[in-house]
Amino acid sequence: MFSSSFDPAFRTIPFYKNHEFMLPAVGVNYESTKHKKLLLVGESCYMPKASFVHHNVNLWYDNYLSLGEKLTDCELKCCDLRGARSDPRNKYRQKIDNAIKEVFPDAFGNAFEEIASYNYFLRPADNGNRKTFRCTEMDCRESVHTFCKLIEILNPNHVVFTSKLAFDHAETIDIFKYLGCYLWDYLAKYNIGYSFTYHPSSRWWNRIRHIKTGSSDDYFRGLTSRQFFIDELKKNWLTKD
Repeated sequence: MFSSSFDPAFRTIPFYKNHEFMLPAVGVNYESTKHKKLLLVGESCYMPKASFVHHNVNLWYDNYLSLGEKLTDCELKCCDLRGARSDPRNKYRQKIDNAIKEVFPDAFGNAFEEIASYNYFLRPADNGNRKTFRCTEMDCRESVHTFCKLIEILNPNHVVFTSKLAFDHAETIDIFKYLGCYLWDYLAKYNIGYSFTYHPSSRWWNRIRHIKTGSSDDYFRGLTSRQFFIDELKKNWLTKD
């Protein structure tokens, strides 16, 4: 279902060297000739109630004694991205899976087999409530470093952020702060396009919202986030004959 061919390269990234239980999910058909290479960037994992190990920022990133051994089975499951992308009960997987199959009916079974995905924020939020998440300087620095390394390793043709929070951090805060350039300049170096949608769990996934950006008075073109996501895949992911 998910390819392990990129794992050796992922393990050279400091974060994944110490958090192998959170490796990105790269579908076995990611490099298929039937479509281009798509990297889907989510928001974050979510820890269960009563979890606190992720509250200590220094412990989460800098403990080199194998953090995985300090997490409960439930916490490890919550951080297991590949497990979440394989679980048909997972709401995020369900909504993305349905949208991709509408564009690419050849995606039998799990549509995540056709793409690569990971979460931009590498430290989990509490119990599905992103409002409790406070992005520290270390969070931002680790997120940028890991994002850039994944771009180099996966070399996608297009990137879609399925979280406005993650997108806003990458585009207007983190990339500029740590690289001295904007997201569009950074990805342009690799000839990579990008776009964003609201999170599939957001009410705006199936509702129209008008947003002004530097290049458009109506970024979503009068579409819901789901419709916009599908339209972006048709334009930027499917291989043209």
